[in-house]
Amino acid sequence: MPTSLKHTSALLAATWFALAPLGLQAATPQQPTAAAMALTWPRNFDAASEHVELYQPQIETWDGNRLSGRAAVAVGDKGGSPTYGVVHFSATADIDKPSGLVQMTRITVESVEVPTRPDAADRVRQALVSRLPANGLTVPLDQLQASYAVSRQLARAERVAVRNDAPQILFATTPTLLVLVDGDPAWRTVPGTQYERALNSRALLLRESGGELYLKAAGYWYRSESAGGTWEGMQTVPKALDSAAAKAATNMKPDAMLPADGKRPARAPAIVFATQPTELIITSGAPQMAPVSGVSLLTVTNADHAVFVDPATNQYYVLLSGRWFRAPMLTGPWEYVPGSQLPADFSRIPPTDPKANVLVSVPGTPQAREAAIAAGIPQTATVSRSKASLTVAYDGAPRFTPITGTSLSYAVNTGTPVIEVDSSHYYAVANGVWFMAVAPAGPWRVATEVPAAIYTIPATSPLYYVTFVRIYAVTPETVVVGYTPGYMGVVISADGTVVYGTGYAYPPYMGAVYYGYPVTYGYGAGFGIGMAEGFAFGFAAGAFWGAPSPYWGPYWWGGPYNWNYVNVNQANFYGRWGQGTVTHAEGWNAWTGTEWRGTAGAGFNPATGARYQGSGGAAFNPYSGNYAAGHQGSFGNPSTGRVGAAEAGIAGNTQTGQHTAGSRGFIANPGKDNAVAWNDGNVYAGHDGSVYQHTENGWQKHTANGWEPVQANNEVTGRLEQQRQAREFGQQRFNGIAQQWQGRGVGAAGGGSGGRGFRGGGFHGGFRR
Repeated sequence: MPTSLKHTSALLAATWFALAPLGLQAATPQQPTAAAMALTWPRNFDAASEHVELYQPQIETWDGNRLSGRAAVAVGDKGGSPTYGVVHFSATADIDKPSGLVQMTRITVESVEVPTRPDAADRVRQALVSRLPANGLTVPLDQLQASYAVSRQLARAERVAVRNDAPQILFATTPTLLVLVDGDPAWRTVPGTQYERALNSRALLLRESGGELYLKAAGYWYRSESAGGTWEGMQTVPKALDSAAAKAATNMKPDAMLPADGKRPARAPAIVFATQPTELIITSGAPQMAPVSGVSLLTVTNADHAVFVDPATNQYYVLLSGRWFRAPMLTGPWEYVPGSQLPADFSRIPPTDPKANVLVSVPGTPQAREAAIAAGIPQTATVSRSKASLTVAYDGAPRFTPITGTSLSYAVNTGTPVIEVDSSHYYAVANGVWFMAVAPAGPWRVATEVPAAIYTIPATSPLYYVTFVRIYAVTPETVVVGYTPGYMGVVISADGTVVYGTGYAYPPYMGAVYYGYPVTYGYGAGFGIGMAEGFAFGFAAGAFWGAPSPYWGPYWWGGPYNWNYVNVNQANFYGRWGQGTVTHAEGWNAWTGTEWRGTAGAGFNPATGARYQGSGGAAFNPYSGNYAAGHQGSFGNPSTGRVGAAEAGIAGNTQTGQHTAGSRGFIANPGKDNAVAWNDGNVYAGHDGSVYQHTENGWQKHTANGWEPVQANNEVTGRLEQQRQAREFGQQRFNGIAQQWQGRGVGAAGGGSGGRGFRGGGFHGGFRR
């Protein structure tokens, strides 16, 4: 082991043992030591008397699983002064979002520049190439992503022409459930009874011989004279109705619409019944206004969505699925507002404000740019061509319908996206893997290429989401595949901001079974960016109800636990294939050996910002306003040498504004072995081909005479300063992810009085038998 890595390992091991006095749970020394060895910057490579240091890369291009950029490098005798150069490289990226790691393999050093000694460029290149590990370099995803965000300018071609028609926007001031039906109820007889069931709703909706309607939700029965009528609770339930409900659930299990704890609430919630795109916004009592810190906007503090008022115009603004809508009053009429037409104060909301998550949806903000970057980075995996298999079930004989604007057709009577290219070429996607067959019924085998025509499927098609699944590489045994968040419904709008859903209402298939397609509204979908968690999206219903996520495409997974798959940085559908079928590179994460953790995930609630993962936690009750959150952990920053540990928490009430917060911890910098490491990691490759470092006194440039100060606030140092901030930002996020590796539990607390709040759940989606 290189001396510098031994030193770092001992340093971090001592740090973990120091956590106990702080009340933090310490991991074993072996856990952080391994992580520190793999992820330290700069990377040190020794041979005989020569020492090579490779500094943190600066990413300039990223296309699927291929990336390229620059990095500073230092080469020299261990006891002497180094020669600094700028390395231009490209590499293959094997990306594992749940662990937050990227394995950079097939690294190609395109060229090396040594400004102070041009004649040494070839020697520096050879020294680096000969010492790069055969299995590549493991790098935190957040570090690469933050660097890329600085250098990349989003191309308009990557933006999607989504629809932004305003849905029906409803408000409620008491616990209420939103029951969505995918169009007018499609009634099917429940065999052996006098009742019919609505096929196209996740809820259990029955009708008695063409008469009254009955609904079972949240553990209560309701009745209504018609779909558009008022729903009232039933005190007594006929045995025949209970019996019909049991029979109806046999072939098509309904969603019980219970709170996330699975218990029937003490009081029956009200019912909102909708057959069109609808979003339900709930406040705990009458809406309560409070100013947003630092700007002139007001916000509704007791709402489960982001709701604002601009006092200058007395207009209300709500954020739904990443889109802004405006109205003169809460009852409407609502209209879509392009991001460029938002009041200027929206972009000035402080990042520390409780409503700061909305900055992701304000064009031009750093949060919006970061989210757009994240929406283009894939989750990748290596799939065994022999072990991955697929069986497609149809409702009767396969039925295909044309995809408008293309030469393709798709099967309407199956829950699997099946595309007909021609009479002997059929393609399908399952859990992020492409398959191919010569007939609709199969047999299906893992595809090694996908026709370009499939990637012309427009957003107007319900199968548009499959265009975000790609094949990156092929070997005789495996294929490397990946999907970007578009596969989960997250795309970049014409405004350059991320949105959930295309905004199109796709007609479902209804035969003996029901197959629904992606919907945009009804789940409280939204976004956020946290310093530790990075970019996330989720469904507000997920905080309180057991079935918040849509049931289409990748979300359908045979059970009520799909809420785990709503954080872009945590979702990994490849884990569903099982160990041995899908793998990552051996030796850099836990996808090898006996532990198969690819199905792990984390939830995110865009209404509260709460994340359900790792060593942080939060709870919120929208009906009392009480909230609490806590975080505990430790960190080691290989770039600066600083190590530390801390715990922090906050509790309060959004309605009264009262809160308390506290934290405690330590930070130290034990230093490095200067005989081995020439720098603390703050070395950068400038666009002018020179090498720069950042010190407490500002920026310095490496010259033939050593390190010399450079003039501040010029174009070069401006770019470098952005990269420096990106490194710190990425490191902070990675520290949050690293806490999860150290085996700590959730450090969360309390949800306040009143138990869990009620929140409606949108229940579009495909049913499978």
